[in-house]
Order: sequence, then structure tokens, then C-alpha cells
Amino acid sequence: MTSFPSSRASLIALLSVALLAACGRSSTPDGSARHPNVVIILADDLGFADLGAFGSEIRTPNLDQLAKDGHLLSNLHSTPLCATSRAELLTGVDHHLVGVGTMPDLSQFYPASADNYQGVLNDNAPTLANLLHDAGYHTYMAGKWHVSGGGPVNFGFERSFSLDYDKGSAGNFAPGAGNSSSASESYYEDGQLATVPADFFSSDYFTSKLIDYIGSHRGDGKPFFAYLAFQATHWPLQAPDAYLDLYKGQYDGGYDAIRSARLQKQKDLGLFPADFKENPGDEAVMLRFGSPGVTSNPAWSALSASEQRSEARIMEVFAGMLTNLDDNVGKLIAYLKSTGRYDNTIIVFMSDNGADGIGTPPTADGASQSDIDNSYDNYGRPGSYIYRSTRWAEVGSVPLRLFKSFTAEGGISVPAIVRLPKDSARGSSSTVLTSIRDVVPTVLAAAGVAEPGATYRGRSIATLEGYSLLPVLRGERGEVRDANTVLADEVDDIRVVRKGDWKMTRIVNYLVPPAALLLNHDWQLYDMASDRGETTDVSADHPDVVDDLKAEWRDYVTRVGVAQPSFPPILTPIDD
Repeated sequence: MTSFPSSRASLIALLSVALLAACGRSSTPDGSARHPNVVIILADDLGFADLGAFGSEIRTPNLDQLAKDGHLLSNLHSTPLCATSRAELLTGVDHHLVGVGTMPDLSQFYPASADNYQGVLNDNAPTLANLLHDAGYHTYMAGKWHVSGGGPVNFGFERSFSLDYDKGSAGNFAPGAGNSSSASESYYEDGQLATVPADFFSSDYFTSKLIDYIGSHRGDGKPFFAYLAFQATHWPLQAPDAYLDLYKGQYDGGYDAIRSARLQKQKDLGLFPADFKENPGDEAVMLRFGSPGVTSNPAWSALSASEQRSEARIMEVFAGMLTNLDDNVGKLIAYLKSTGRYDNTIIVFMSDNGADGIGTPPTADGASQSDIDNSYDNYGRPGSYIYRSTRWAEVGSVPLRLFKSFTAEGGISVPAIVRLPKDSARGSSSTVLTSIRDVVPTVLAAAGVAEPGATYRGRSIATLEGYSLLPVLRGERGEVRDANTVLADEVDDIRVVRKGDWKMTRIVNYLVPPAALLLNHDWQLYDMASDRGETTDVSADHPDVVDDLKAEWRDYVTRVGVAQPSFPPILTPIDD
């Protein structure tokens, strides 16, 4: 990555000295150290436009208030998929360099010799938990892990409760008969197999478990780092009974009605200008093999009455699931306030990628699914297995292009909020280009903990690639990256190169049975300054920019060791 003109080392050193001086040795009301606590909350498959603060009709009052207490980031970019984003969130390093070039369940499509495509987080970089634990923090985790490697116990977390380390999805109710895919799901606590109660629901249980961990060492003088990684709102879409009818009738008007309302609210909130050119959201066509229901994602008016009823109910369940997540965020914040810790806590909230529009039917893993009950009246309850269609995913991405799995803005622009202690600039909204790789350096700077050097525990490590966002959040600087800084990525040969306002993407058909997304193009160029909706490919008008970004791509291929999978059709070699 091209270096930012200012001295990174000097900036971090000054911030660390200032913060450490400010922290001193005094205590918070509950007796814990003045070093700020850190909470990172990660939602799963939450689209850019799914939160109330980002234009949604879904009620998320706790996260909306968190945005008012902190900073709403409307231009933060993740990777296109779950595991790859988690690797970068935990390490601040490109996911290829820490072994997660692809997801654990897709590593079979890459050469066994490709170490950076094993889907297993390696030790090429310490995690944020490692670094904060070394600095005297308690470190806790609850939720979805999905980067293998033996789980959080091997990466700096002293207490953890998580879904099976390789798993990217699971039913949200207790394992057992009548719960579709979760009949054989495993959960682990502190590295050991764990059982869950009969009334288990993932978001509720993860939050309560994390609160228990935080409370277990309350008052011992040490700050804590808590990582809450929800399974929600990943498929299968499910929610406790109390949430299933909160949005009854809300989605009967269909895709376009909700899309238009969200876009107008985004403009009213000032997230986008009144003349913003939104992506029309009708590009992708999904085909499913051997799966019932809507297969070509037509317009709402082309659906039958029963299909409309089904689609509307699926979104009602999604909305209820998200409101339940928000209530759990509120539960955690209320606990921090009641124990006197909220004022001294850094909170980062974000999604791992954009809205999902390629939900995989449960039969894809070949397991017996005889207990699935996808009758309309059982949607969202134990035994159901439903997911957002491509058209609803496009609504979740308003006004951006495409959704999860793609390097278009709808796949990698995610809702994000950062809340800092004693923040005089709180309540602001930032459009500065930021990355999930910036979370680790931002937290380290805010906590007064030094960034790692070239070695860690006697071994060479990858260098942090992100930047602290503190100068931007505090209004001391207008940008994090200069116009020559390159942000590149690929997941399963779907590519992106970003340099200044120029963004170039390449998308291939997503041919992973039982689904195929019919969308295929070679490199396309977009001017993000005037067309963040990615509506007009300007590659033919700027061949010099295309050549420059292709050169940057080739450098990236060499730097991180890009390899091509065996499943997509290869349009061009990896270095072209």
C-alpha cells in the first residue's frame, strides 16, 4: 500500500502518549482502570440501508442512538464475504496474508499448496485480542467465529463462546428436532464443547454470555475488550415469537415501495444529495437448481399473489430478527451504563458485508433435512429455513449496486458506527473513504496501545494496512488516505481496485451449486466522486486509468499471492 504523506509512526506515537497521559491511574466509578474498554459488535449480512440511521423503516432505536452518541460512517468498506471480513477485522491485515483468502468451506476449490487460501486464520499477524491482552486487557468473545484455527481460544481471547469454528451459518434456536440445519450444530465455550438451553436464541444468548464474561472480573482494575459477533441477520432468517409479527403488512407493497422510501429517507438524513444517481437495482438474475419458489427474481408485479405473500413475510421475519439484534445491543449498552462503564468505552458497530441475495438452500450440504417446515405459518420459527431473495437484497443495498459476494458498493459498503469516550464531536456523519482494516489501528490508538512492529513473539508478521480514524473523527483531518493510496481485494476471483476516486471491478458468474448468479463482466471503471451508485462504466473513456489500475492489480496479485478458484469461468488470467 502506498504510504500516507504524514508520518504514520509519529502520529501514532503522539496519540498514544497523549492518551496515556490522559488516562493516568485513576479509576472509573466501578473501580476499573481508566484505559478505555473496547466493544466491537459485528452484524452478519446487514445491508447498507437496513438500519434506521441509514434509511430503513426497520426499528433500530439503540443503534440509531449509538450513531447519535458517536459517528456514523457512510463510506466504510469491508470484503464481500463473512470469513474474509472477520480476518481483516481481527488483524487489520489483508485477509490473504493471514490465511483466509477464501472462506473455510470454499478452500476445496483452491490448490492445497496455496497456504493463503486455506480459510484458516494463521499466525502471520496478531489479533486485536492478542495485542490488547498483552496490554493488560481482559478479552472476551461471543458469537460466530468462522475463521477456523481452533477458535478464539487460540487468538488471544481468555473467555469465549462461539459457533463451530468453521461454520458460517446455523439455525438460531437450540439444536434438536424441528430446527432445520441446527440439529447437528456444535457450540464451544473456552475451547470445549458446550450445551445450550432449550430456550436458546443466538442473539439473546450471545449477548447474555458476553455480559456474564464482562461482569465476571468487574472491579479488578483491568479494562476489557469484548467482541460480539451476531449470527443475525444471516440466513436462516429466524426470530423469537415476540418479534415475528412486529412488521405485519409492512412489506405488502413490494420491493419498489420500500426501495423508494428508503432512498428518500437517506436523502432526508443527508446521507446522499437530492440529485444522487442511485443504482436501479435490477441487474442480477439468480437461478436455483432443484429449489422451489422464485427463481429468476422478477419485478414485484410479475409475482403471483402467493409469491408476493411469501416474499413480504420473509422480510417481516428479517425485520423482526434485526429488531431483536438491536434490542440486544440495547441490553449490552444498558449493562455498561448501569455498571458505570459506558462513558469509558469505545464501541464499534458494523456489518461484515452487504445484504445477502444468494441464500443457500439447506440441502446444499447434503445433510438430511427431513425436519424442515417451510410452511408459511412457520416462517421464522424453529424448523424454517428462509432467506432474502435477490430483489430484497437489492433493497437492502439502496442506493448502491449489487450485494454480498460482490465487490460492487452494495457488497462491500457497510453500515458502520464508532463511539468514542468523551467525544466532543459526537453525532457527526462522515463520508471519508475508510476500510475494515482501519478498525485495529483506530482501537489501538484510542486505547493508547502501540501498534506491533515487524515481529511479534519472535516471529515476522504482516504489517498493519489500515490507518487510525481518530484524526478524521475528531475533525483534525479531512481524509485518511491520499489520492495515490490503493485499496485492492478479491474473493473467489471477484476483484476490485480502488485508487482515489477511481474504482475498477471485475465480476464473474457465481456458479456454486445449487445456485448460479447470471452476471458476468470484465474490468469496469467507475468514478466514485460522481457515480457511487456505479451506474455508468467509463473504462472506454479513460484507458490510461484502466492501464494504471491494472498495473496496481498485478502488484496486488504478487504481494498477497492471489490464486484462482476452479469454480468460476476464467475471463482473464489473474495478472490481467
